Amino acid sequence: MAKKQKIFFSLSRPAVGVLSFCSLLMLSIPRAIAQQGIKNKPNVLIIYTDDQGYADLNIYGSKDLYTPNLDSLARSGVRFTQFYSASPICSPSRATLMTGRYPQRAQLPNMASSTPGDPGMPGSQFTMAEFFKKYGYETYHLGKWHLGYSTATEPNAQGFDYSFGFMGGCLDNYSHFFYWSGPNRHDLWRNGKEVYLQGQFLPDMLVQQADSIFESKQHDPKPFFMYWAINLPHYPLQPFPKWLNYYKIYLLPGINMQPISQQWTKRLAVYSKV
Repeated sequence: MAKKQKIFFSLSRPAVGVLSFCSLLMLSIPRAIAQQGIKNKPNVLIIYTDDQGYADLNIYGSKDLYTPNLDSLARSGVRFTQFYSASPICSPSRATLMTGRYPQRAQLPNMASSTPGDPGMPGSQFTMAEFFKKYGYETYHLGKWHLGYSTATEPNAQGFDYSFGFMGGCLDNYSHFFYWSGPNRHDLWRNGKEVYLQGQFLPDMLVQQADSIFESKQHDPKPFFMYWAINLPHYPLQPFPKWLNYYKIYLLPGINMQPISQQWTKRLAVYSKV
């Protein structure tokens, strides 16, 4: 069986023009995939990072962060340098991503609640996941949702066949609890059912989930759409010791940035081999 084409989109929330992007995607892909047999439809993966600005990537000029994998995606794809988000805050930008509409028209111009039972973007909104399902795709949501915490507004009710992640705005990566604006509460779900996996690092679990799905779909003729909303680099920042040591130099007061830039270049050569 011929290897199926994949389409990747890597988006950073504050600086990516998701409105134009999603509108273009939802207008152009129907013509393309409707004319093809199911075996020829491309798989589509959207990677949506959280609280990451465009200048946080080396390829866009960052000199104090190490982002080789995102840089690689940018180099092998298309870079947009004048492309802006429909909103600088979380939920409205995600509503635009999912619908291709302005936040006001998607009926979520402000932050969705992180409290169980509270609605968010109305279920009547037509989402990207529902769009892909219409054309025979299996649909997957991994990671952050933050578009509603009620049965009618959760991922499985908004077009996703499979969902693994959290419904609120953020959570602790190891306990999977929401610790802000108490009371503290657990917030990790698989297809609407709470799952307890304390001690496991959430970003790693999301990578494992994505990898498992890719493997299972390797020889499946049915195409898939995946919305991978990883929760990094949003707080809480809980890095491994390796990265604490790597960035320790940037925590020192009164340092000269020029030698830091030089040391950063040397460190890249070392850490790229780790």
